[in-house]
Amino acid sequence: MKGRTPRNYFGTENPAKKMADLLPDVLGSISKKAADPREELFRFWNELMGEKMAPLTEPVSFADGVLTVKVKSSTLYSLLVAHERPRLLGRLKEKFSIRNLVFRVG
Repeated sequence: MKGRTPRNYFGTENPAKKMADLLPDVLGSISKKAADPREELFRFWNELMGEKMAPLTEPVSFADGVLTVKVKSSTLYSLLVAHERPRLLGRLKEKFSIRNLVFRVG
């Protein structure tokens, strides 16, 4: 019994592709899907806050589109919530799928 001819086969060349040719594309798509967005988000947070403010804040978690950030003092908490939150949230939404930004004193 002869093997089945592929549906889109119109010639004499073998339609099979080498695994070495397919592997980079497959691994690239898997790594993009499996990449942890928190790492990039946390790095961007430090860049966003700047050299002076980054040591005073620390992103703690990112779950269900909510970024939780720990701040060092209640004074800083008040300033961030009252004045900086809309600007920071806007910048974060440009790059990431984030819904909310929550600050915690700690």
